[in-house]
Amino acid sequence: MSAVLDSVAASVLPAPMAGGPTTPALVRAACAASSFGTLAWGTCSVEAARTQVFQLAAAGCERFGVNLFHPQTPLADAELTTARALAAEFAPGDTCAAPDYSFGWDAKLQLALSAGASVVWSMFGAFSPAEVTRIHSAGAEAWTTVTTIDEAQCAAAAGVDVLCVQGPAAGGHRGTWDVRAEPDPRPLPQLVREVAAAVPGVPLLAAGGARTSADVTTLLNLPHVRKVVCGSPFLLAEEAGTSRDNSRAIAACGAHHADEGLGDPTVTTRAFSGRYARGIATRFTEEHPDLPAVYPLLNRILAPRRKTGDPDVAYCLVGARPSQIRRGSTAGILSALEPQ
Repeated sequence: MSAVLDSVAASVLPAPMAGGPTTPALVRAACAASSFGTLAWGTCSVEAARTQVFQLAAAGCERFGVNLFHPQTPLADAELTTARALAAEFAPGDTCAAPDYSFGWDAKLQLALSAGASVVWSMFGAFSPAEVTRIHSAGAEAWTTVTTIDEAQCAAAAGVDVLCVQGPAAGGHRGTWDVRAEPDPRPLPQLVREVAAAVPGVPLLAAGGARTSADVTTLLNLPHVRKVVCGSPFLLAEEAGTSRDNSRAIAACGAHHADEGLGDPTVTTRAFSGRYARGIATRFTEEHPDLPAVYPLLNRILAPRRKTGDPDVAYCLVGARPSQIRRGSTAGILSALEPQ
């Protein structure tokens, strides 16, 4: 059971999108439209996370979730060697000093609970049983993104309240727990059915690829699916913080790829960030199809060129069928996705 899901009237929840697209304004708008919004704290600093909490409080929004990136195991020597070679080419002077593989997990979890988050949602790994107990003691629910049967069973065994089953059409990072793992290719409906059979009784969210009301209806009819999570449809929302370059790139997909014969311009690769993610293909992704796990160093290495707007190394993470993404308010997008 999930008291949060029981209280949400809308069929769709906007996905937490790290790096800027998910803003406090989008979270607030989702809640005002009878949905539920989640702040994306995966890559932000603790100070930035605290500012977002203040912004929600100032706007009178007291009901929200927080998404965190689970700590990652450090990269192996061979992976660091690859990162250093890329740095020599794209960011001379960057020594690839060890990043914070914890992503500020402990401090952000404490902040989320002290700020009164209704949900704490993990990406790239599950909460431990002790952390689930701590979350429950604070009056919140523990949610976790899963991409395989094994991940689902592990999270359920830890006591997680809700599982978000993410399929291969999802934009942004694939939520695989192991940075080196190859993503499960099973289509979302098949993956949901198998997860539902493996962890009966656990409420599920279905995520990845829904663009229309009909898509949402199909996913809601799968076993144990309570809500559908959509990220890409909200990238062009009025309240989103999507960059100008990425907004233009997504809009261009609508202009140039509406004809199905042109194919899907997105690709799933490690060449965006060093972890598997889906986004609009670039020259860099085409030239580095077999890049090993170098997350989170690749973003830092390519940042100087990305800041110049260089399209060859663009970082526009978006799901399949971006030509179907439309502009509008968060409330309007939610309404358009609602089953008729």
